[in-house]
Amino acid sequence: MRKILLILIGWLASYGVWAQQNAQYTQYIFNGLGINPAYAGSKGLINVNGIYRTQWVGLEGAPTTQTISVDAAIAKQKVGVGLLLINDQIGAQGQKTALTNTAFRVSISENARIALGIAAGISEYYTDGTKLHPNDLNFDPSIPTTKVSTILPDTKAGLFFNTDRFYAGLSASNLIRFKNKFIVTPARHFYLTSGYIIPLNDWLTFKPSFLLKEDFKSPTNIDVNAFMLIGDRIWLGGSYRTGTKLFKNNYQELDVANAWALATEIYLTEKIKVGYAHDFTLTSLRDYAGHELSLGFYFFRKEEGRTQSIRYF
Repeated sequence: MRKILLILIGWLASYGVWAQQNAQYTQYIFNGLGINPAYAGSKGLINVNGIYRTQWVGLEGAPTTQTISVDAAIAKQKVGVGLLLINDQIGAQGQKTALTNTAFRVSISENARIALGIAAGISEYYTDGTKLHPNDLNFDPSIPTTKVSTILPDTKAGLFFNTDRFYAGLSASNLIRFKNKFIVTPARHFYLTSGYIIPLNDWLTFKPSFLLKEDFKSPTNIDVNAFMLIGDRIWLGGSYRTGTKLFKNNYQELDVANAWALATEIYLTEKIKVGYAHDFTLTSLRDYAGHELSLGFYFFRKEEGRTQSIRYF
């Protein structure tokens, strides 16, 4: 199985497919800083989150991702600041990223704000050649036999609009592009997301949402999400992720990938939350599920309390 996966990784890398992929999450639904720097400070308090994701469990070399994010609002809620740390690995390739986020927030009305956000930092991209050499005398000599890496600047930009019931965001990542003989760097990605809050009664609140991810080289990824907030304590719902050939690109012949996920987020206290997501792949890797764990903390002064909207998005 290890040899099969390594051959697969090598084949995909040779055609540039891995270069089109950023780290993927299911629980961006509960914390949007990972995909949009303009999200920083949107909750109006100090928001700390950690995520651990493992995909295709049981398959050696499968993707794993760890993320830590912190954001807060300052300057009388007019500026959001944040920090995002990412460690992403698949097979012999990996990426470590550190980004600082700044969002400038403008009130349009009493309940509506729009924010312009930017993120800047560095990413280390690496390939561990020791994982790519099976006992084959004909193995491609151009592939590195040791671990090679490079550190490059990284930037993101985005817009985020929200009211008490509605939100929408548009963002772009990997704005600075580089090419390297041995290192595969992600392509520029664009994200469009939106959601709406529908109170059903005193105990139930419904939130439909979507995420569109596009790099104009591979099939467009679309997530359709439906979640219910129960008793102002528990989010429970699911997502369906599919690819569609929305734009002409170099990979029109590829079959689109489909998956679905179940996820929950539970508020243990006013300031502590935990989350879990279980991903099911509807492809040839359907026997290998994915798991995602999260832990979050809110920090605010006792006299401030909290607003219900911080649990919405």
